[in-house]
Amino acid sequence: MKTDNRVAWTEGMFLRPQHFQQADRWVERLIRDRTEPLVPYPWGLTQIALDRAALGVGRVALTAIAGIMPDGTPFAAPDQADLPAPVQLAEGSGATTIYLALPMHQAGQPEYGPEGGSSAARHSRTDYEAADANADADFTAPVTVGRLALSLKTEAQDREGFECLPIARVAETRADLSVILEEDMVPPVLSFGAAPRLRGYLTELLGLLKHRAVAIARRMGDPSIRGGAEFGDYMMLQALNRATPQIAHMEAQAAQLHPETVYRMLAELAGELATFTAEDSLAPDLAPYVHMTPEATFAPVMEVLRRALSAVLDQSATPIPLEQRRHGVRVGMIADAALRQEAGMVLAARADIPQEQLRRALPNQIKVGPVDRISELVNVALPGVPVRPLPVAPRQLPYRASTVYFELDTQDEMWRATSDSGAVAIHLASEFPGIEMELWGVRA
Repeated sequence: MKTDNRVAWTEGMFLRPQHFQQADRWVERLIRDRTEPLVPYPWGLTQIALDRAALGVGRVALTAIAGIMPDGTPFAAPDQADLPAPVQLAEGSGATTIYLALPMHQAGQPEYGPEGGSSAARHSRTDYEAADANADADFTAPVTVGRLALSLKTEAQDREGFECLPIARVAETRADLSVILEEDMVPPVLSFGAAPRLRGYLTELLGLLKHRAVAIARRMGDPSIRGGAEFGDYMMLQALNRATPQIAHMEAQAAQLHPETVYRMLAELAGELATFTAEDSLAPDLAPYVHMTPEATFAPVMEVLRRALSAVLDQSATPIPLEQRRHGVRVGMIADAALRQEAGMVLAARADIPQEQLRRALPNQIKVGPVDRISELVNVALPGVPVRPLPVAPRQLPYRASTVYFELDTQDEMWRATSDSGAVAIHLASEFPGIEMELWGVRA
């Protein structure tokens, strides 16, 4: 539209206020068009302070507010604009949303109205004594300026022709006129740190990340189960260690961060953690980012992250220490009934002989059974729990060079007897040179 075009200045032209107004509109449009594409959703609040005392007498009022309207108009009250008049709520009135409103810029419509007037102009005129900026001048001159005509409106009021930002949500106005706000409501903000509730999400998430990382690191460092930390534990710890300093940085710099930037980071983290914690290992379906309603955007992704970081750590491989007894018998206690009944049993063996030779020979030289029957199995040459070599190491166990893995048949009748006894006995008919054995309970 021509109302925003640049003034074609020429020599000798008769200057009117419209020329300068046109120049102002062109500069404002140039700045807006140049800066809007630089950031997604370049509007929202950067500061808001409600008058808590006014809430006790049925009014919603502001003591300070700043930000950018959806049309790109910056505002700051009470510095650059007058604070809007409070909204008076009726006794017993129900839930409503409170909006900060500013008349839209419309071509051909008045931009400036008289101070205190009831016109729909975007600015109200007011005079002030402006000092001369020159050091050798000591006088002032009256200057008429325009201040944004901000107002507060409820959702029941007509907002046609106004740029609006929701700033608060009233839950109810009680009989004593006290106004109860919905504390969960988060207004659209341009700065993540402008909303204490949003910033609190980062503080909470940072604590969850650190707690989970410490738990995994301790489990991996426990000598009794150190070898049982599967590859997934290392991968999850890597993900947590990568995310922790990023979230810590975001928390410290929240005032400089746009909410959409934070949402992308949280959504990425939720998808990455789903690899380890979701039943189907797939990324969750998250609500899309909606700038106008931050609580509807961040609450679901935070719930997903809480579940992922608070889930019980599942130890897929549990070592069963083998104690050396007399006559070449090794005994392992399996106190966990669930482990005896639900887990598979894997024997890892290493010896100073070729792996293929160990793979072929060990199943024929080993007896596995209940402690109270192992002597009978050996002396009478009765079959014990069948032992079969595995082609590769189970994914739940760490890979070790020169190690051969064998599976115990937990469906065999002899294993059921072994499981019921709560202990397993292993006997080798002949000792292999340098033999080392480890028994693991492996959950699928």
